[in-house]
Amino acid sequence: MNPNFKRIVKLFQKLPGVGPRQAARFVLALMEKPDAELQDLGKAIQNLRKEISFCPDCFNISDPPADEAGNHLCMVCSNSKRDQGKILVVEKVTDLDSVEKTGLYNGLYHVLGGAINPLDGAMPDNLKIKELASRVGDMVKKNNQVELIIATNPNTPGETTSLYLKDLFQNKKGVSITRLGRGLASGSNLEYTDELTLKHALEYRK
Repeated sequence: MNPNFKRIVKLFQKLPGVGPRQAARFVLALMEKPDAELQDLGKAIQNLRKEISFCPDCFNISDPPADEAGNHLCMVCSNSKRDQGKILVVEKVTDLDSVEKTGLYNGLYHVLGGAINPLDGAMPDNLKIKELASRVGDMVKKNNQVELIIATNPNTPGETTSLYLKDLFQNKKGVSITRLGRGLASGSNLEYTDELTLKHALEYRK
């Protein structure tokens, strides 16, 4: 096989969740694109860090800094109309985007950058947990009371992260901890529901 093709396939495999077959399909699909589109894609990737940055407060996607020394807050953190007494903790920016699209939440966010998963080498020090603790401390000083809403995913790494955060903040003065409600989906049947979902449905019953 062409060595250049192999090299580009391996580059795509470095992306999360992309295996060799999917990477090969990406390369083959790109080969069918006109040169202008490939050039646009190449320029966009080359300028990625210059044109897109992370918010220094919540680590959401933001515009690049106004200058080399500046930090550009995201649209959520820079909006003074948001509830400054609530902070919803998510694993990824895509999770934040999903919540934001509902239009039902008007507080602040904090993106951890993943979940605790020792098998993948993801430990608390690899996540934005220290930054979260610092933010919560500052918010308590300013507002006296902060609601910390844990919105990690309902899987093993998400549950591990949730328990870690609860242990970290449960004795902090001025911090109340809540968790997104979970349980039976609308239209589901008890007969086919797994034990973990039933457990959550009972724990978070109203």
